[in-house]
Amino acid sequence: MSGDRTKNQICFLVLAVTFALVWMVEQTDISPTLRYVAYALATVVLVALMVLIRKPLSDRPGSTLLKQLGDQADPLLAWEDELKRQQESLESFARQLDQRYTNLSQKLIAFHEWSEFPPPIDLDEGIQIAIDRGDLPDDVLLAELVEKDRLTIEFLEEQAKRIFEKILQNKYTIDGELQPRMLRSEAIEIAESVARIYQPDAKFPLMETSAEQIMFAASRVCLQTLVVMDELPLNVKQMNVQSLYGYISKAVKAYGVYKKAKPLLDYASSAVYAGRFAWGANPVATGAMWLLQSAGKKAASNVAGKYLNEQAMSLLSNVIHAIGFEAAQIYGGDFRHRDANWIYGVELVETVNHFQFDRQSLIAALEELGSLKFRSEYDRVFLYRCVAVGKSPDARRYRAAAILTAEQKQAVYLKIGDYLKTHYEGLDTDRIEKWRLRLRKHLGLKR
Repeated sequence: MSGDRTKNQICFLVLAVTFALVWMVEQTDISPTLRYVAYALATVVLVALMVLIRKPLSDRPGSTLLKQLGDQADPLLAWEDELKRQQESLESFARQLDQRYTNLSQKLIAFHEWSEFPPPIDLDEGIQIAIDRGDLPDDVLLAELVEKDRLTIEFLEEQAKRIFEKILQNKYTIDGELQPRMLRSEAIEIAESVARIYQPDAKFPLMETSAEQIMFAASRVCLQTLVVMDELPLNVKQMNVQSLYGYISKAVKAYGVYKKAKPLLDYASSAVYAGRFAWGANPVATGAMWLLQSAGKKAASNVAGKYLNEQAMSLLSNVIHAIGFEAAQIYGGDFRHRDANWIYGVELVETVNHFQFDRQSLIAALEELGSLKFRSEYDRVFLYRCVAVGKSPDARRYRAAAILTAEQKQAVYLKIGDYLKTHYEGLDTDRIEKWRLRLRKHLGLKR
């Protein structure tokens, strides 16, 4: 009996120490992860104590020891009941921590999406004041960046040609086996070359950026590639690297020469997003299926094969440009938004939010946003969110008048005008004209 009493005393002491530690953790300002670990360890200690004091000792109705103890066993039973209640309380608290962790994770995901964009600037005080403060580049620097952007696009198109030729000549395989290190070296070389366009004096540009920037850039490349893959008729996301390379290699060999494949490898002409948001279906896969069902079998097979090859070329182009664009974003400032497609998307969202169109016009705007070729998929997510919550994307801060060519300005103005004409014709002419004047001012167009 003395041994059991000593054991119970030790267990009670350990229990008291455990509760004291839990209380200290609750009062201390530590991270949620460490707090959760502390509670988990406390729970493990409690369970071990339950085993140590031999729970069946008090549960067996015919226990000889309980008969011998008589009324003296009541405090032990009461203590055991209290231990059960404490354990249930800790388990409930652990479940609450799990729920809080899940909610925090969801908020962090949303915060990450919004943090992909430049911090807001109070443009009511004027663009020049923002420039003087250093929040925006001046006109001279902006013009230099736009020229470097053009050089970056040209360079990436040259890389697309070079990689096309190397795939055609099986330069990335040895004895039929893909060499992933060669692909990794290609990606690093492309990123470094783009970095040197913006920072020609940097000796090791990739070593002169933060790990955070590299991680964010890698996540954007992955998102861009996954979106393009989702548009493909085949489920290439489930392929291994060797099979995916074989899919692209087959398409490259189907064209044979770069000249035939070039339209699909140019960034500006390889849009594969048309109508994705509104239709909720893959237009390429739907078209291929219709052909297989409706046309002659051999002819349909040839046309479907052509679709597969075109989409494989688009995937190759998007991967090359995604790597280069992320390097340009790191070393060239706000590269993603010095683009005519982005300016048009921003002005379209401003127009939709200003006029509060009906359901059909809203669907048309979402279809239009879904078909644009942005330099990052986060830009599309951002504009969708702006439409959903009626938020302005701050068109003025992107200074379309300074970054677009005369042809691009005219194209944006005419496309917004067509949208107004289609969905707002005959209603409040003065209001429409004021909006057109505002748009011309943004674009730097004269009457």
